[in-house]
Amino acid sequence: MCRVSVIVPIYQVEAYLPRCLDSILAQTFEDFELILVDDGTKDSCPRIMEEYARRDSRIRQVHKENGGLSSARNAGLDIARGEFIAFVDSDDYIDSSLLADAVAAADASGAEQVLWNYRYVDKRGVQDAYLHFDDEVIDLDGLGLANYFYDYWMPYRHGQEAWSKLYRRSVIEENGLRYAPNDEIFAEDTLFSAMYLLHTHKIAALSKPYVYYTQRGDSLMGKKKPRLARRLTTLSIRLCDYARAAGRAQELQNVLPVLCYDKLIAKGIRLDPEPEEVYAAMEELGRNATLRDMLRRLLGVMPLVMYTLRTGKGIRSQVRARLFAARWLRGDVRGAAALIDRREAAR
Repeated sequence: MCRVSVIVPIYQVEAYLPRCLDSILAQTFEDFELILVDDGTKDSCPRIMEEYARRDSRIRQVHKENGGLSSARNAGLDIARGEFIAFVDSDDYIDSSLLADAVAAADASGAEQVLWNYRYVDKRGVQDAYLHFDDEVIDLDGLGLANYFYDYWMPYRHGQEAWSKLYRRSVIEENGLRYAPNDEIFAEDTLFSAMYLLHTHKIAALSKPYVYYTQRGDSLMGKKKPRLARRLTTLSIRLCDYARAAGRAQELQNVLPVLCYDKLIAKGIRLDPEPEEVYAAMEELGRNATLRDMLRRLLGVMPLVMYTLRTGKGIRSQVRARLFAARWLRGDVRGAAALIDRREAAR
């Protein structure tokens, strides 16, 4: 047993991996295990992993066939022994005080999750802190889960990335939480973070940027995203289904329809590179009962009124959301999609 299990998924990052591992092993907090998951990488990463494992007994290795980022993170979770879980992406690196400060915040507050800030590292160099929030402990039971979504999640005041949080492993295991397959949904860390949030009572936020988030053209985020509309709509359906199963659907009845519409589904339609695949996905998923219920709620008064009051969105956004829901419900997927991407769909 150790305090923290640090999980690093590894795939085709030989140029970045030593810097990542050095930053983890340089932590001032030493009571951790480092789980390195080789996700079928074809470069020299396995050799680098072996070299580091010989130097430090805290390192454990997993070698598996390529299954994607979610599969690699899940493989790490399956063998983790720590009280807490932290993820680090293998092309990023972290501040030497991250684990010490995060564990101290968790111990002092009793929070189920600790979240922190980060910096972009790009061709211009290391940038300033990306997010703007204060050091604070948020009592979700007092604030209300819906208010947290409005105040922190939807405006992206707090990040949703896997590598920006310290999780209690007991919460993950007691609720059977794992990352969804990447070929089924996009933004798997968004879904996992949202599901975990439904079991959270306190959040400790650290405004210091501890993660150096490397931007590279060949990364997963830098590549084209096929089937994006399908994968983000599927994420929306699974989030709503999970909220119902967790007994939180009633308090989120006004939040989830607009969150899924504005932050997930509309984004997927707008950025998907293949319009015909968008229409096919909308036709197929438009028959799903959970999605249809979500769309019907968008036609109601309260979700969009609260959406406008809490996020500052104007009346045109409300009208567009209503028209979008109405068109999709009646089967006019091209017309609904045209409202999002502002492209006249072929009739």
